[in-house]
Amino acid sequence: MLIYFLEDDGSIAYIIEKTISNAGYLSKRFEKAESLLEAIRIETPDLLLLDILLPESSGLEVLLKVRTFYKDLPIIMVSALGTEMDKVKALDAGADDYITKPFGILELTSRINAQLRKSNAKRVLIKGNLELNKESYKCLIDHHEISLTTKEFEILYLLLKNDGKVVTKEMLFNEVWQMDVSIETRTLDMHIKSLRNKIKDANFEIITIRGMGYSL
Repeated sequence: MLIYFLEDDGSIAYIIEKTISNAGYLSKRFEKAESLLEAIRIETPDLLLLDILLPESSGLEVLLKVRTFYKDLPIIMVSALGTEMDKVKALDAGADDYITKPFGILELTSRINAQLRKSNAKRVLIKGNLELNKESYKCLIDHHEISLTTKEFEILYLLLKNDGKVVTKEMLFNEVWQMDVSIETRTLDMHIKSLRNKIKDANFEIITIRGMGYSL
């Protein structure tokens, strides 16, 4: 498990890093929002810790930017702001949890573990007669394995995670291809066409939402 954290205070960063390490996870610290956002585009972590009060930007702004493309990435806000309204603003903006400084190591560990458990529970997605397992990268329809390419699997996984919602092309480019700019639309169209053919026996279909993206 890889955890990114945004923290400009060296002493607090040291505590967070040791807490994550003692819990058995890998960590990477960022002092600036720009560096964090760039890193996420290259490799998506399993969990994100965000400070709110930063010299050049707000952790809430970072939260909103991350949530634009990463709807299910677990995010915990770590802040010295401890009023009820501060917490409400962060949670309404898309945070999964909020911990106030100063915090105890055991409390931080517990909150990290809780969010990772929730996230891991989403790694096996089921819709009708189709089951998608993120751990084994297997797709089953009526208990029979369907061979998908990595990109096809990631596209289907993103659609299932957002079942009932529209998954925009921008989201697909960002999460599947790890790019924040559009590749050739034809490439995405080809993957969708192939995926539709492979899961034709599923009791649902991938619908094109013209001018926006796709939905189930």
